[in-house]
Amino acid sequence: MKLLTALLLVLFAHTCFATTWYISPKGNDINGSGSINNPWQSLFKATSTVTNPGDIIHVIAGTYVERTTSTLAVGVSIEGEGAVSVIQSTLAEPFVPIIAATSSEGTIGNQHISNIKLDGSNRTTSWAIEQRGRSNFSIHDCTIINFDETGVFIGGRNDNTAGEPAVYAKGNSFYNNTLTNCAKYDGFGRGCLAIGGQEGLLIYNNTISQTGRAKGTNGWPVKGCNEGFLKGCKIYDNKITKQAFDGSTWDFAIELFDVSGLEIYNNTIVGSVDLNRQLKGDYAYSVYIHDNIIGPVAMEAKMENGIILEYSTETAIISNNQLRNVGVAIFFSCRSLSNITDILIKKNVCNNIGVADGSHQGFAIRFGSDGGKNHYIADFFVDSNIFIGNAKEQPYWGIGILDAGKAVNINIRNNTFKNFSAGYFVANPASVIDTLVIENNSLSGNGNNNSPAFTAGSPLHYSNKNNTTSKGSVFSLTSIKMNIIKPFYEGLKNTGMLEYIAVFAGILSVWLSRKENIYVYPIGLINTIIYIFLSFDQGLLGEASVNFYYTVMSIYGWMLWSKRDRKKHRVLRVSFSTHKEWLTHLTFFAIVFIIIFFALSYLKNNFAPGAIPWADAFASATAFTGMWLMTKKKVESWYWWIATNVASIPLYFVKHFMFTTVYYGVLLIMAVWGLYEWKKRALRRKIRVNG
Repeated sequence: MKLLTALLLVLFAHTCFATTWYISPKGNDINGSGSINNPWQSLFKATSTVTNPGDIIHVIAGTYVERTTSTLAVGVSIEGEGAVSVIQSTLAEPFVPIIAATSSEGTIGNQHISNIKLDGSNRTTSWAIEQRGRSNFSIHDCTIINFDETGVFIGGRNDNTAGEPAVYAKGNSFYNNTLTNCAKYDGFGRGCLAIGGQEGLLIYNNTISQTGRAKGTNGWPVKGCNEGFLKGCKIYDNKITKQAFDGSTWDFAIELFDVSGLEIYNNTIVGSVDLNRQLKGDYAYSVYIHDNIIGPVAMEAKMENGIILEYSTETAIISNNQLRNVGVAIFFSCRSLSNITDILIKKNVCNNIGVADGSHQGFAIRFGSDGGKNHYIADFFVDSNIFIGNAKEQPYWGIGILDAGKAVNINIRNNTFKNFSAGYFVANPASVIDTLVIENNSLSGNGNNNSPAFTAGSPLHYSNKNNTTSKGSVFSLTSIKMNIIKPFYEGLKNTGMLEYIAVFAGILSVWLSRKENIYVYPIGLINTIIYIFLSFDQGLLGEASVNFYYTVMSIYGWMLWSKRDRKKHRVLRVSFSTHKEWLTHLTFFAIVFIIIFFALSYLKNNFAPGAIPWADAFASATAFTGMWLMTKKKVESWYWWIATNVASIPLYFVKHFMFTTVYYGVLLIMAVWGLYEWKKRALRRKIRVNG
């Protein structure tokens, strides 16, 4: 009880005996007393003298030119009379502020800086305010203009190095301020407002603008410092403007790192919101972005983004925003093995999506990679949004799920998609998606006939129903480019050297077989052995088994074709099959078809994703039969190979494997050529035998 009484007395004493000290342009640092009648002249003098917590330094209207950084003691506040209380400086060193308020981590400041104007003297001064390590510190109703590096720095760490603080700063706020032209870019972006190591920081009712520098030199209005680390912070009711993307920097209006429980709402933001590494931690969400207006006032000639979530993101909500005039409304910029889980994108209105350069660039929602692939997506919900592409520029895609390693439970419901020239939905590869639901959407003016576009396979479980469609295009140049030419190019680009060798060996072996050249088999073995290795590497035991059969038959055929009689003549010659042999061939085909159909139906996890049992069984059984007959040099082997290729071309086309489709097209042409050649050889031999 005595201790409590003592503490209350101390608090009472601080409250009752707090003093207001004054500075004035007409004051005197040598003879002044800091009173209202005898003020000091400089802020440096006041902050060097006033150290009692609760005291206030009052900045009388006028202009002050500071020559040394003013270090603000814990608990001491600075107040002015508004924009007429102007503080400038002659400080020219980088990273040096006019006002420094730094302490060990977790220090309780209980202080504020308010109602003053800090002027960077046409960017000759580096920083305005540096506040590090302190809690319960507010900066409000200030005007801060024309600083070279950074306007205001609010950091939880006291050493200004990257990393999470041992103790987060709490209860800080930044509100009712105007920051203009206070951030540079010189290969590294600074922020007009730089924040990091904060828990519960409030940023509201500010106007922050960074548009006043030459191309390629504007920093960000709001940026994370010390690698970010922000928990339970809120950014709301602000006007934040970044210069339009000029092609040489980035379009970030807000860029933050390592966030949990971050809420961004009721802002008007020109430029993108770029967040990096979003984990919910002890909060209900990692980020909740809602009720903002985001994007430039008119479509730009360079790519502008709306909301960018980089690296991993868990439990994020993006709702009720208006995103306008952006090339990509919502962009998940993934890295290798990033996790994107539990995402809700709901009731956003995204109008005039596109880039004003005639390139058709653009997405409503894009998943992409930066330095890696194989990201993981789970529980992704897009519900009741409006996505409308610019009618003239017509961006390529609505939703693009690209380069994922695995995607589970993707739900696209109750949305409007309009004017996406290649299609409203694309997945590449599509085979990695397990459960895709597309229902109750309104689709108009989209490429690919208002249908989803899948490249490299199809989703494992797929529902597409109750969507209303109108005015789709199928054969537009854009749709052909993005749904046929580009997937083929992607297939080429993503084909490894081993697979290139295998493909080349496969084509060469068919050419050699046409010429009845025994090297068909050693060259063919290169193809089949590589595909055994690739199939095992991808865990596809069924595909490996098929290629093992081809390998065994290649060795067997090599032996048969090598046989010579006593006169060193070839024993095996190209010949036609008898009726009895035809029955044997058909029986063999039927048995193999049944076996493969059963395997694909009941052991499908061991085969390539998206297998169509009856079609794949037919293509494989004809290939098995053709391989067997080729070892015996039967002309009819080419009929079976032609059947294989004719079946495989549409089979792989509907599975969206464009590179493989073209490969089988080449093999079909060569098979027809091979049939023509072998028929001629067999007929010549028949004529010689029969005289």
